[in-house]
Amino acid sequence: MAFPLQLVLGIIGNLTSLALFLSPMATFWGIYKLRSTQKYSGLPYVCTLFTCAFWLLYGAPFVKPHSTLLLTINGAGFLLEIFYVLSFLIFASKKKKMKTLRLIIAMTMAFIMLVVVTIFAMHTHSARQLVAGILCVILSIFMYASPLAVVGLVIRTRSVEYMPFLPSLFNTLNTLVWSGYSVISRDIFLAVPNGIGFLLGIIQLTVYFIYRNSNPVLPASAELPQTKKTDGGFELPIQILIPVEKSKNNKVVSVDTLIADQV
Repeated sequence: MAFPLQLVLGIIGNLTSLALFLSPMATFWGIYKLRSTQKYSGLPYVCTLFTCAFWLLYGAPFVKPHSTLLLTINGAGFLLEIFYVLSFLIFASKKKKMKTLRLIIAMTMAFIMLVVVTIFAMHTHSARQLVAGILCVILSIFMYASPLAVVGLVIRTRSVEYMPFLPSLFNTLNTLVWSGYSVISRDIFLAVPNGIGFLLGIIQLTVYFIYRNSNPVLPASAELPQTKKTDGGFELPIQILIPVEKSKNNKVVSVDTLIADQV
């Protein structure tokens, strides 16, 4: 009975993983329209890109045979993450672009070293699984934890604008399914990161539901997007700095109040 259930969970895991990989599409459509990455970070996409690459190595026939379900979804995820990372680099500021490129170079060197060690220094499947599995666990934890960097921003601004709901939801569902798969297949290298990822996903969803209806708060000076017409009739975003007045109780005025005052 374990094998059919393992197969079913693996297929469901592929579907939830695909939904997770596709969920940033709306975010990148917004980035494309604004021609700016705004306050989004490239860290989650770089981490996910190399997490897929490391899992592809872990599921390779010379490391862990008969891991078709791991190969299919991580192959699809790898291609999608390449698209996200390239899109981020195109529209990111110079500072963000250089920071992201440095991270990509470092991760590429680490991946090449792992491939060389796995192929030439390890001569059994169990030894290769141990080396590749440990690194997959570490990187997967970073991938699941990387969106938490935005949680601080959400709490400070009381706005969930930069922590979209769908990626958080699919992340939680995905880690839950793969946790079940790892228990049935008795794969500790899948169990550890997905168990931790599920807990981190619950934290993200909790923060989202706490602040989703809150009035956003701006700092002492804030940028409001406006648009200007180009010769071709298209609207492009421009940024203006508007000082935010403080009330008598020294509280910062909310975005809604600021916009209403400007209108």
